[in-house]
Amino acid sequence: MRTKGSVENLVTSADIENERFLKQELTSLLPGSAFMGEEGDEASLAETEWVWIVDPIDGTTNFSRGIPECAVSVALFRNAEPYAGYVLNPFSGTLYSAVVGHGAFKDGRPIRVSDRDLAASIMSTAYCCYQKEMAAPCFRVSEELYPRINDIRRIGTAALELSLMAEGACELYFEICLSPWDYAAGLTILKEAGGCYAGIDRDVSFDRPSPVIAANSEENLAEVADVVRRVFGGKTPY
Repeated sequence: MRTKGSVENLVTSADIENERFLKQELTSLLPGSAFMGEEGDEASLAETEWVWIVDPIDGTTNFSRGIPECAVSVALFRNAEPYAGYVLNPFSGTLYSAVVGHGAFKDGRPIRVSDRDLAASIMSTAYCCYQKEMAAPCFRVSEELYPRINDIRRIGTAALELSLMAEGACELYFEICLSPWDYAAGLTILKEAGGCYAGIDRDVSFDRPSPVIAANSEENLAEVADVVRRVFGGKTPY
C-alpha cells in the first residue's frame, strides 16, 4: 500500500490490479474504446467515440480497513456524453446499473429517487480530505444546511453514495472536489433514477475535477446549490 500525494490518498495493490484487469477486459469488450482510470490512464472524451471512466476502488480507505462501504465504478461515455453506469459494492455484491434512456436498477430491480422534501432529507457529503485547505467552507455548508434537513452522512465513497441516492436511501449530496471516475457512473445512475445534479459556476465536468451538488428533486437541488454557491462566492475554487 502506498499514497498518492498525501497520507489520506491511499493506493493498494488491489487498486492497481483491478484497474489493469478492467482496462484489459473492458477495452476488449468494446474494441477501439479508450480508458480513463484513477491509477494513471487519461483518455480524452473529445478524441474517442467510446470511453470507459473507471475507479477500480472508490473508497480505498474504507477498503483498506475492512469497512464494507466501497465500490468498483465503471461508466461508459459515447461522444463525450454518459451512455451507461455500473457501481458494484464488492463486500455485499450489490450492483447498481443504468443505461441512458432505460432507467436505473439495483440487482436488476428498478429503482427511483425518493420524493422527500428538504426537511426530511439526508445529505451525504465529505470535507475534502485530500485538500484540507478547502475543508472549512465545506463544514460551513453542512453547518448551514444541518438545521434545515433531517441528517448528514459521510460514508467515504462518492460512487456508492450517489447510487444510494438513486434508490431513495438519501436525498442530497455535496462534495467540492471530485475526479470524473468518482462520479461518472454514480451520476449516470442517479439521473436515470430521476435525480439531478449541478456544479457551482459551470456544469459538472467529466474530463476534469469538478464540484458535485446533487439531489432527488430540482427544488432540493436549488436549496443546496444556493448554500454552496453563497459559501464559495459563486465560483469553483480551483
